[in-house]
Amino acid sequence: MRKSKYKIIFFVFLSMLLSEIKIGYLNADKILLELDEVRQVQIELEKEQRKIESEYKDLEIGLDSLFKSYEQTQMLMSDERRSKEEEKIRNRQAELQRFQMENVGPQGKIYQIQEQLMAPLYTKIDEAIQKIGRRDGYDYIFNVVSGGIVYALPQYDITEQVLIELDSINNSIPENE
Repeated sequence: MRKSKYKIIFFVFLSMLLSEIKIGYLNADKILLELDEVRQVQIELEKEQRKIESEYKDLEIGLDSLFKSYEQTQMLMSDERRSKEEEKIRNRQAELQRFQMENVGPQGKIYQIQEQLMAPLYTKIDEAIQKIGRRDGYDYIFNVVSGGIVYALPQYDITEQVLIELDSINNSIPENE
């Protein structure tokens, strides 16, 4: 966060020196905190999370019950029966882990729902930034949270030039190296 602020201060200072470039910044976290639609998304996510937690607890209770039953009767079981029950327990444990990964893991259901619900809001925010950038004549707009550029005039995009230069460098390197 401190580095981001220093970057912004540097660019603001640089813009004052050049005075032809207009730079703005925004705080994306503040925008997300104050946007009513984000609160609605959070409510929907909490509902889904409670539902998943309930399902998880049911699976956990089932596993616990299976394990307690096994512990109480294992001394009376044949080796074959004991192996089958232990396999059941391992399968239930794997099922519980799989459920957890599929629902709350990095690419789980909660994450997917959040992305699905937030996508229109991100689009809306981006449209507002683009509109303000064009309307008010900004050359660049930075996000102070990430330090990244959220708006820039296309005339400052040097991506193609860099690709051409890299291609030129690659073509000038002798092949026997």
